Amino acid sequence: MDLGLEGRQYLVVGASRGLGQAVAEALESEGASVYKTSREPASDEFWPLNTARLDSVEQFVARWGQRPLDGIFVNTGGPPAKPWQTLTLDEWQTAFQQLVLGPMWLVKELVRQMNRDASILFNTSSSVTSPIPGLMLSNVLRPAIHGLAKTLADELGPAGIRVNVIVPGRIDTERVRTLDQLQAERLQRTLPEVRHASEAQIPLGRYGLPEEFGRAAAWLLSPAASYIHGAAVRIDGGLIRAL
Repeated sequence: MDLGLEGRQYLVVGASRGLGQAVAEALESEGASVYKTSREPASDEFWPLNTARLDSVEQFVARWGQRPLDGIFVNTGGPPAKPWQTLTLDEWQTAFQQLVLGPMWLVKELVRQMNRDASILFNTSSSVTSPIPGLMLSNVLRPAIHGLAKTLADELGPAGIRVNVIVPGRIDTERVRTLDQLQAERLQRTLPEVRHASEAQIPLGRYGLPEEFGRAAAWLLSPAASYIHGAAVRIDGGLIRAL
């Protein structure tokens, strides 16, 4: 299938590794021009952007200027994995800015540069349907993005801008491997034991590959998915049991 991405311009937030990197590579493989951001750019390939800091968002928007956009992959990375009792007010405020306020403000400022058939795709987590032990910040704050996306679908649809959410399950990234390690330490089990137990909860019996997620995201961002709007699409191997 031709996704129709040749000559189109996309912004991928958090593209230096993990899921963001996979999405950027998938878009580029289909002929799109991709602008990539990173909290700590290691080269000129990446634009600096930290959604946990509004001044960073504003600086990025100012640098972006009048460049037209055909799509944004809004990706924030994961907040600290800590028990509720140990979280400080500063950590809550930083996580709110990183996961909700920063992404919302970025989209608000850039939507004026988006072409009529553009697409916005927010990346969240399976925690929006079933809380994940030890991920209080993610469990509480990521569902807000689903409310934001659904509302924006109503408001931006008449302008021809599609808004969707992609919901990853256990994708084999550095972040998920780190969470597995923390789980192993908490349960006093080995890392292979924890991973095996996690895979046993997935009907396909394995973690997803980043490139599998990347291809799905590229399709949702592309004109090939032109009538998918206001949806939350799960890339989870069947992990989420909710209807």
